[in-house]
Amino acid sequence: MPAEDKDQDRGWQGSEGHRFALEVLQLALRRQMLRLVAGGMKDREQIGQALKLSPSLVDYHLFMLEKALVVERCEAGWEASRTGLLFLEKVESGA
Repeated sequence: MPAEDKDQDRGWQGSEGHRFALEVLQLALRRQMLRLVAGGMKDREQIGQALKLSPSLVDYHLFMLEKALVVERCEAGWEASRTGLLFLEKVESGA
């Protein structure tokens, strides 16, 4: 399996991975940021303007979301990972 495919299939591994990701996503601001990215907003500056955050805060929160495996860097900036989309679909929507 190519490395790209492995990255796309990454999910939360074990109870520690789940706990960390849920702690990261506990913050409403990060969930809002994930929704923006999933909705197609890829540029760090756009995200900062939409949420009225400084560039350093945007970078920090995107880093935490990336570490939680719910967003990924892409050529255009950021995109929601498959794990992030599943979180929004199954958890955030209340399904």
